[in-house]
Order: sequence, then C-alpha cells, then structure tokens
Amino acid sequence: MRNRLLIVSALLMSLAAGVFATDFAVIVHPSNPVRAMALAELGKMFKGKSGTWPTGRTVTLVLREPSQPAMKFVIERVMGLGAEEGKTILSDISRKGGASVVFVPSDADVVKAVEASPGALGIVDVYNINGGVKVIKIDEKQPFDPGYVLKGH
Repeated sequence: MRNRLLIVSALLMSLAAGVFATDFAVIVHPSNPVRAMALAELGKMFKGKSGTWPTGRTVTLVLREPSQPAMKFVIERVMGLGAEEGKTILSDISRKGGASVVFVPSDADVVKAVEASPGALGIVDVYNINGGVKVIKIDEKQPFDPGYVLKGH
C-alpha cells in the first residue's frame, strides 16, 4: 500500500510540474513581414515603449491573463520584471504610443485573435500553433532551438 501511495504521489507531482513546463512561441499574422525580433524590442512592446511595426501598422499584444502561472513566466522573461510589476504595466490603460494590450482566457483565443488581426502579436504554448499564424524568431532562435529565451522551466 505504501508503494502505491508513493507511485501515485510521484505521478501527481510530475503532472503538476508538466503544467508549467511549457515552451512558448511568439506569433504574428501571416501577412506580417517581420520574421525575427530581438527580445529587447519585444520587451519594449510589452512595456508600452514601442507600438508600431516597421510597416507602420499599430501593434496589438494579445496575451493570456497575466495572473496565470504561464504568463508570469513570460512576463518575467520578456519584461525583465517581477510578475506583479509586469502585470501592472500591461494593464495600464494609459499606454499612449505603446502597443495596446488585449487579454484573453486561453491560448486558443490568442491564436484566433492573431489570425484575425494583421497587427497582432501573441505568445502561446507551441502546441497551440496552427497554419493561420506565423512564428517569429526571438534573438535569431526558434522555439526548441538551444538557448531559446522562452523555453519553459
């Protein structure tokens, strides 16, 4: 009986750990000519310091709710800030000149919104990507490349 309890506990812990072991991808609309960007530029968009694409089109960040554990990881990596401070900046309605931010409940909703908006940029679990969006490189690396900055923990 004790062995069963240990096995069940180990399985539950591994399942819980798997929830947060996510690899993320930065996605844009397929018509967006951008193929890569620096993490620093993505951070500027998140912080509201940059709000347009090289084409002049306005950027709309489409993100999951910042209080979700996966988004806390993304905020910390992209913004270089604690999750709470990042959440405050992303939620600030006075982001004049910066990228606007739309929060949605799921990765599927992020993908759907990016598919529908040529200026949108989203971050999703790589396993939610479909043919309606384009993945862009961050610091010249794709998800699954060694050293990719948005590789989950």
